Amino acid sequence: MATFLTEHLENAAKAAGRPCNLSYYFYHAWIALKCGSIYYYIAFFSHVHAIFPFVHAGFGLAEMIVERTNVIRKSIPDWEGWDELDNWNDEKYGS
Repeated sequence: MATFLTEHLENAAKAAGRPCNLSYYFYHAWIALKCGSIYYYIAFFSHVHAIFPFVHAGFGLAEMIVERTNVIRKSIPDWEGWDELDNWNDEKYGS
């Protein structure tokens, strides 16, 4: 397979500390599809919540973001991008 097709999967497997094989491909697909679907749910209900604050009135959507992020973090614990996430208090993230 061409390098441009496998480069991301090889990098993800390395960050996960797993071998890059067919099993990892399906594991990667499962995590990506599941998290992506939940993020679509979060995006949809974030817009609904903006207009109707009583829908998801607590912090359930934020908790779902944290939960999904932790699932991804556990699946690729050695990814250098987590350093940036840990830097959440940086002034560049001010709104």
